[in-house]
Amino acid sequence: MPGSVLITSSELAKEVMACGLKCMAFLIFMSVWGIIFLSILGGLYYNQSVGLFENLPKEDMAACSIKDWDCRKKHLVDLYHQNAYNCWIAAAGYVVIGLLACFRICCLRSRG
Repeated sequence: MPGSVLITSSELAKEVMACGLKCMAFLIFMSVWGIIFLSILGGLYYNQSVGLFENLPKEDMAACSIKDWDCRKKHLVDLYHQNAYNCWIAAAGYVVIGLLACFRICCLRSRG
């Protein structure tokens, strides 16, 4: 077509790049922050921090009677440990996101 400008795919990729260096650096920063925060939070849950008691899921009152303290204590410890495992799984998700962002930065730098 006369008067049309041909744009190569590399030029188009540079202009429309949504996942550039700044975005990836931000993702790496958020990943590091999330890993640190969730690891510490998981450790606090695993050690049964009293301050996190209100954040536990509701007790299943059908599992234990109100007067059976040993059963309730075991159930609460299980709830604390489950929350700790959930935090550590989320931290592992941040590890994956951070590694993918690092890989993307390496790919962007190798292109030039």
